[in-house]
Amino acid sequence: MRRLRVCQLITELRPAGAERCVYELARRLDRRRFAVHVAALRGGAVADWLAAAGVGVTVLGVRGKLDAARLPTLVRILRDQRVDLLHTHLFHADLVGRLAARAAGVGHLVHTVHVAESRWRPWQYAWARIARRWCDRIVCVSEAVLAHHARKTHLPGSCYQLIRNGIDPTAYARDEQRRRELRGEWGAEAGHVVLAFVGRLDYQKNVGMFLQAARLARQAAGDIRAVIAGDGPQRPVVEQFLRDADNARWVRWLGHSEDVPGLLSAADIFVQSSRWEGLPLAPAEAMAAGLPVIGTRVTGSTELVVEGATGLLVDSEDVAALADAIAKLADDAQRRDRLGSAGKRRIIEHFSIDANVAAHESLYGAVAGFNFAQAKNGK
Repeated sequence: MRRLRVCQLITELRPAGAERCVYELARRLDRRRFAVHVAALRGGAVADWLAAAGVGVTVLGVRGKLDAARLPTLVRILRDQRVDLLHTHLFHADLVGRLAARAAGVGHLVHTVHVAESRWRPWQYAWARIARRWCDRIVCVSEAVLAHHARKTHLPGSCYQLIRNGIDPTAYARDEQRRRELRGEWGAEAGHVVLAFVGRLDYQKNVGMFLQAARLARQAAGDIRAVIAGDGPQRPVVEQFLRDADNARWVRWLGHSEDVPGLLSAADIFVQSSRWEGLPLAPAEAMAAGLPVIGTRVTGSTELVVEGATGLLVDSEDVAALADAIAKLADDAQRRDRLGSAGKRRIIEHFSIDANVAAHESLYGAVAGFNFAQAKNGK
């Protein structure tokens, strides 16, 4: 059977939201219908994950944003693999990818926008307009991202498609043994409420707000502990906070962690303090694990967390409001259980990884004009 040859191209393969989306999609596409390869401008741990899952990976080793020397390599890869459709993720991969696809004669291209970018980036929207004819469809991971991107580019709705990020809830089933082990390592006793922060330590995620609010909540509610999993350019913010001996007694910084399901099993509340999002994976995973989420009222998050039903939302940068929400939920175990159960149901019903993959498979076939029934019959 002739398979549709798809290459996913992303800027880098460090373990972050968009990169994990690429990983989940690449390893779950139906291998009977799709031949999948992943390419990246720069490497990272996700390259090893993909290889372990049996997905071919090429890291181009781009040294900087203006390193155009790797473009011919990407063109050669696309030609050698006779790629039918290139799927780009994130701006720099899309910039290089559209040029390479055109040079290699790739017939179809899809691009995914993962965040509603709040920083000043007019060149990204200008590129989307200029290279519009080289892209069959722009996929957006939430309604807010789609509305934001369309408003910035002035492109018609026909250019876009909504495919929400998806989660495999079975991967985040609560593990009681792991809960006991980790809480023991962290010094969290039975009566302690453990807050979890999982994410890259960068300006977008605003870990400083989380730390300030957690400290205020602890002063109000008492038995609160906090665990941070992640690394990045805002690492000094965490390090500075932990130089205070009292803070170091109740906050544990784990750095990058591969055991997010275990961490979520051991936690009681998930806190997300982002300045902006697309459709964030970390709180979705927490909801799949049955945790209540306290987050900021930003694009994407408001589509995921139903305020008062699956979690609590506060305004971005409002440290006092976040601290108050943490303190109140820390003091109400029944409410935590109720919100957590509702959140888990919401993930299962509305943010399934199976639905995400099926939507991508349908999109690929539609934009490439690929008839799988005919391909099966050798036509």
